[in-house]
Amino acid sequence: MKVPWGLTAVIAPIVFQAIFRKRGGFLYRKFVAFVLMGVAAFLGIIAGVTLPLVGRAHLINWTVARTEAFLNKTFLAITATVEGTENLPKGDQAAIYVCNHQTVMDIMFMGNVFPKRAAVVAKKSIRWVPFLGWFMILSKTIFLDRGNRDNAIKQARQAAVDIHRKKMGVWIYPEGTRSNSGKNELLPFKKGAFYMATQAKVPIIPIVIQNYKDIYNAKQKHFGYGDVKIKILPPVDTTDIPENSESVDKLTTDIRNQMLATLKEISSDQQDKSE
Repeated sequence: MKVPWGLTAVIAPIVFQAIFRKRGGFLYRKFVAFVLMGVAAFLGIIAGVTLPLVGRAHLINWTVARTEAFLNKTFLAITATVEGTENLPKGDQAAIYVCNHQTVMDIMFMGNVFPKRAAVVAKKSIRWVPFLGWFMILSKTIFLDRGNRDNAIKQARQAAVDIHRKKMGVWIYPEGTRSNSGKNELLPFKKGAFYMATQAKVPIIPIVIQNYKDIYNAKQKHFGYGDVKIKILPPVDTTDIPENSESVDKLTTDIRNQMLATLKEISSDQQDKSE
């Protein structure tokens, strides 16, 4: 049977990229990565419309995250090895997930570990990004106005209420922005996630993604392939932690220190250029 030329023109590049997923320069592979993010976000829009109709709205983010992980494995040969899955909540138990934030490419790895029942916290400006912003609106992303402290606190309190009402967890990057340093270090943590946890009285689950500068390094214009370690740390109980500033400051510092030690541990094969 003769294959129509138009269909061949669509299928051929897909097959080519799947076969030669370990090839290509920095700009080409970065372009492919953003195309894959766009595909996942577009599917997220579809999931955001259809899954609520069948009572599965809580699976929107998880579905898109797993799709992103599959696409990156198939077309960029980027995978992840996850340790500590036994530390994830069972059933519909809610939690606050805090993860280190290295580059815009973090989305390539978080799909391997993203929980089934969780919303994402993002900065308000992402709402207006085509496809990605539309998907995030449909998936009930919590948009924080980080430029307005009073609004951010109010939104965090509302999120704490929703955690119990909807039995949903929250995924947040406590550094607030991408570090982009390529070093085994963390930026200072913002306290929103930790106030949210103490208000909702749910555990905090730290998740650490290995320093992956050997795979992606924008400064050196390098975009390779490989496997990245991700470690899920034991949950931190917040039931008896007061909501006052002193207690939240200590909680924030303790978890940051734990995550920093883990980052250095699982990235031990990386040479930190600052040393």
